[in-house]
Amino acid sequence: MSARHAAWLGALGLACSAGRVAPSPVRLDAPARSTGEVILDVPYVASGEPTQQLDVYTPAARGFSTVVFVYGGGWHSGSRKCCTDIARRLVALGFGCVLVSHRLTPPAVFPAHAEDVAAAFAWTRAHVADHGGDPRRVFLAGHSSGAQLALIVATDPRYLAAHQLAPGDVAGVVGLSAPVELAPAPDGQGFGDRLLAGKGADVFSRDPVAMRDASPLSHVGPALPPALLVVGERDFPMLAADARAFAARASKLGHQVPVVIARGRDHLGVVAALAEPSSDVLDAVVAFLRR
Repeated sequence: MSARHAAWLGALGLACSAGRVAPSPVRLDAPARSTGEVILDVPYVASGEPTQQLDVYTPAARGFSTVVFVYGGGWHSGSRKCCTDIARRLVALGFGCVLVSHRLTPPAVFPAHAEDVAAAFAWTRAHVADHGGDPRRVFLAGHSSGAQLALIVATDPRYLAAHQLAPGDVAGVVGLSAPVELAPAPDGQGFGDRLLAGKGADVFSRDPVAMRDASPLSHVGPALPPALLVVGERDFPMLAADARAFAARASKLGHQVPVVIARGRDHLGVVAALAEPSSDVLDAVVAFLRR
């Protein structure tokens, strides 16, 4: 493996660290601010394992929209705890935010990760009204591998069907630096080719058929919820073209999917921008959530 390739995969694995400022400790019953609340370490499945828990951040206002956010870590590392600053930024703008952890590889293999995100979304739909939120306005969002998980849950109906839900129950989905095509490319330069060249493809048992089935691009259909894709100008080189292919396929079905190219941003910079007081990425995401 070349040094450049190793750095590429390293950036994928470190995606969770972007946009994080060390948060101050928060008690389970402590408010996020005087006008909201934080509820930490909530199991969204019966097992209650730390990798299958979520944190809830809410504003004071009632009837708010909620973003279920999934961190990026190459499906094998990271935690929801790295996204505290994103949650607080969204709360400051009047949104609820649910930060989700999911099972990791190893030992889990796909689709365990997506099953967890679907379960967390279902938990949020069922419980957000208890915290003042609108269950009809629950969005999915994520960065890098977390964006792939958010998008596959929003496009492949099998995951939400396990919870008596459907893609139409997703108010919208935001993919930041999203790998939407995981299958190896004919020219050998696709995202999936990079995964196969290292350990990243272990998540999908190194099976190209499974990688294609895990690709959100393979499941774009008539029931696609509203979607927004954001890619950095200096991001992994194939992501922008793949995002445009996703948007083109959606367009043929009557769905308009904006693709925003964040000027000057690399892979980690895209998600970091979501925690900043002001950025083109934050502006695009907030406009999408408020549409």
